[in-house]
Amino acid sequence: MKTNELFVDADYGSLNKYNEELCGDKVEIIRSKESVIVVLADGLGSGVKANILSTMTSKIIGTMLSMGSSIDEAVETIAKTLPVCKERGIAYSTFSILEIFSNGDGYIVEFDNPSIIRLKNGKYAPFIKHERNIYDKKIYETKFKIDLDDTFIMMSDGAVHAGIGQMLNLGWQWENIKEYTERIYKRNYLLKTLQGY
Repeated sequence: MKTNELFVDADYGSLNKYNEELCGDKVEIIRSKESVIVVLADGLGSGVKANILSTMTSKIIGTMLSMGSSIDEAVETIAKTLPVCKERGIAYSTFSILEIFSNGDGYIVEFDNPSIIRLKNGKYAPFIKHERNIYDKKIYETKFKIDLDDTFIMMSDGAVHAGIGQMLNLGWQWENIKEYTERIYKRNYLLKTLQGY
């Protein structure tokens, strides 16, 4: 029997800052019959404080969206729950949301994180983003259709700031990450083909 249902593989990896016991980023993955929701939150700073803030953000957003709340309601709740850093005047946690529905629709929301990378057959495929303000926060929304074997890479600014002033003078820029993911995709695809997968 043929089915049009999609299966979504979702996984993540985290790397703690040197000498920190906890990671300042948190990923929440929620599966239901209707969709798969992935929330990546990045708490301001590092360590315990950042971990608590990112955990609160990812849990609140993931839970609210999975219970049928709108992104407006979720962002408003986050804005009212988490304070703004008085010194820097910025939010205590940034986030990216990827939701893939069982009918093949996709939905992305980004707030102050590096843009999500989408690969179609191993090649970068940009999104058309729509900017709007929710509770004084500038977010970017994207609605699209999923294709089989689409790949999405979500990251916090820890990725693009890696190695600044040490191994890499300017860090690992978003463009470098995009090109690296394209190269890795091709290599993994070739390996799977050779191994008969």
